[in-house]
Amino acid sequence: MRSLGARAALLTACFSGLLLAFFLAARPWYLSWGADQEVKAAPLPGDNLLWQGKPRETRAILIHAPAGRVWPWVAQIGQDRAGFYSYQILENLVGCQMKNLDYLIPALQHWREEDSLWMYPRDRAGGVGRAPLARFDPGHALVFYTRRPGTTFSDPPDGTWAFVVEPVDDGTSRLIMRSKGRGTLGLLGVSFERGIFEPIHFAMERKMMEGIKTRAEGRPVSNAGDDIQVILWVLTLACFIVSGVFVLEGRGWRWHAVTFTTAGLLFGVLTLAQPSVWLGAPLVALLGLATAARPRRG
Repeated sequence: MRSLGARAALLTACFSGLLLAFFLAARPWYLSWGADQEVKAAPLPGDNLLWQGKPRETRAILIHAPAGRVWPWVAQIGQDRAGFYSYQILENLVGCQMKNLDYLIPALQHWREEDSLWMYPRDRAGGVGRAPLARFDPGHALVFYTRRPGTTFSDPPDGTWAFVVEPVDDGTSRLIMRSKGRGTLGLLGVSFERGIFEPIHFAMERKMMEGIKTRAEGRPVSNAGDDIQVILWVLTLACFIVSGVFVLEGRGWRWHAVTFTTAGLLFGVLTLAQPSVWLGAPLVALLGLATAARPRRG
């Protein structure tokens, strides 16, 4: 391992192992997070809106509140409404100007045929941050048309995004999210969608679903806790990068090959599994100490 090429090969092997674990274990899990086989196979509103459209993702979360208490939180989602109940700090970092509300406003819960779900300010980026309303079943479902990057609003929509609330019993309901799409992508498009867009979308969508659950169940929302979670992600990513640099420089390359791999695994756990900060913070602290150790060359 005296040569840079050998250390780069080691780093590539570690990174390839992380990718293999992601595609074999993490991706199948998050594509159907919270949804059993019955939920995945069940027909939902909006399924018939796209010709040759195929389900990409079906996710579900059980909420200990009746459907009538869950639906108003779903009905007022949107950048120009009550926000998305997700990681507000990340949304605003890219200019979304998001404000997540912790209370209900009946005036924001009505939808008309010409309405759109806005994910970005309507007066910025040429209005690309919108998803036109495709179907509105009051008390039950909201479905929006979506488009993959690179398409324009003059092109037919190639996807749908459905929000469905179903009662389980008098005091319990289920929130189901389903994305469908049609068409094929080239190698670069598939790589971007599966390696970057999908995990980011899942991390934000999972937080949104849990945000709706928290609010509908009447539990307090901790914006500070959400911000700390994001900070832990950033610190873990920094350890990942620093460890990789140390390996290439030859500074304790054996040790830092381990911290590099550990940081990659922990980053996946923190962003996808989203454990509480009480568990995540000590793990990141230990990783930071390990990354700072053995800095000498050799």
